[in-house]
Amino acid sequence: SICKLHLKEDSVCYDIGSGTGSVAVEIAKRSGKIRVFAIEKKPLALELIDKNREKSALSNLQVIAGTAPDCLQTEERSENPTHAFIGGSSGRLKEIMDVLYEKNHAMRIVINCITLETVTEAMNAIRDFSLTDVDIVQLSAARSKSIGRYHMMMGENPIYIISCSGRGEEI
Repeated sequence: SICKLHLKEDSVCYDIGSGTGSVAVEIAKRSGKIRVFAIEKKPLALELIDKNREKSALSNLQVIAGTAPDCLQTEERSENPTHAFIGGSSGRLKEIMDVLYEKNHAMRIVINCITLETVTEAMNAIRDFSLTDVDIVQLSAARSKSIGRYHMMMGENPIYIISCSGRGEEI
């Protein structure tokens, strides 16, 4: 997912639905010049992000408590995001993308989807915004489970990684 963002040395990246902040931390570790904003609504997850930020001594990672897209509209910054990773949208993906593309019409977005409904929302938004450079990857993983002296692979839920870019013009 991070590779699909095509980050640059001076990127400004929003991690929306940051969870424990693992993606935000990994992005921030890539370069001290990349600015990362981890956006999360759950108090326990916010504490974990902050601990992970402190543990890794990342001054380029800022934690924002709030629900997207509401907190995105109220956040005032001197610089607009160039990239966004959406790990959770609470069913508001189209609204989130609307606000993001208002901030930067050429933004690169990567969305991780675990439900087919979110895949459908993402594809509809990609069509509605006439986005380019669309790529969809579906990944599956399996873990072994011991059954006597044998090992059986047990499938985990698949994840869809959808990446796309704005056209650089008003939508």
